[in-house]
Amino acid sequence: MQIVNEKNPNAATLAHKFLRAGKIIAIPTDTVYGLACDASNLRAVEALYKIKNRDEKKPIAIFLRDIAHAKKIFIFDETAEKIAARFLPGALTLVLKKRNEANSPLASNLNKADDEFLGFRLVDSFFVKKIFEKFDGILAVTSANMSGETAANTAQEIKRNLSDLDLLIEGELSSQPASTVVKIDNNKITILRQGSVVL
Repeated sequence: MQIVNEKNPNAATLAHKFLRAGKIIAIPTDTVYGLACDASNLRAVEALYKIKNRDEKKPIAIFLRDIAHAKKIFIFDETAEKIAARFLPGALTLVLKKRNEANSPLASNLNKADDEFLGFRLVDSFFVKKIFEKFDGILAVTSANMSGETAANTAQEIKRNLSDLDLLIEGELSSQPASTVVKIDNNKITILRQGSVVL
């Protein structure tokens, strides 16, 4: 496993190189450490499920550059518009219906259980923003831990439990818990996981 600090001037370039090569990397976010890969790469997403030992029927959310990018992929009703304007970027995962686009950039195995919906985040994180300065794609991201275990808050936990990773970016985390996960369908709100954001 290669390890570099997020403040290293070459860190984002290195992360971009690994992502484009279909590798799995660990990155600091605005909540917990995340395991990330190129969301358009089916094999990389498959490897992400495998390294985490995650049930393939459980979806993996995506990180996007900005709200304009999100609106190209997801359908925003009035409620989704209001919540996004109030809480994003931030510790909120919005689960919305995807647009029915024939040439979707997303790998088909991100959500096998329900292909209509997917979660996305706009992350308020120094290093995630640095990645998107280099990486013009979409990140598939899940918490950095083996399935069923507690999400990693330190680089040491990742070194100990996920030694098969290709790259670890060490960085500063805030003290807030994992994101709140909210599904919005036809203006109806369902909280799937309560996190640091309270609606």
